[in-house]
Amino acid sequence: MKRKLLTIVMTLLVLTGLSFGVPYFTQSNFIDCSCFIGIGATITIWFFTSKNDGYVTRRLDLSIQGSTGIRMEDKRFEFSSNIAFLTSVAYTIITIAAILYHYRSYF
Repeated sequence: MKRKLLTIVMTLLVLTGLSFGVPYFTQSNFIDCSCFIGIGATITIWFFTSKNDGYVTRRLDLSIQGSTGIRMEDKRFEFSSNIAFLTSVAYTIITIAAILYHYRSYF
């Protein structure tokens, strides 16, 4: 339980740190960058935690098959969500809601 809580806290610290750091260096607003940082972090976590049937794996399998002549067996796509991914998704959803609330007068 402590490890899960530590993972959640560390993920939130990284996401909020990036969300405060990027606008500081680009002279923009926190609310404008936080959603895109959340989406980027979610996609990055998903890419590196998914297994097997990704683009990189298929390309490597085809390269091995072309050079050795041995056919690689097809692998099924497998993704098991982890705490960091779920925290990143929750952060993204919250920031999207905050953006919609903040810019409600434009809609």
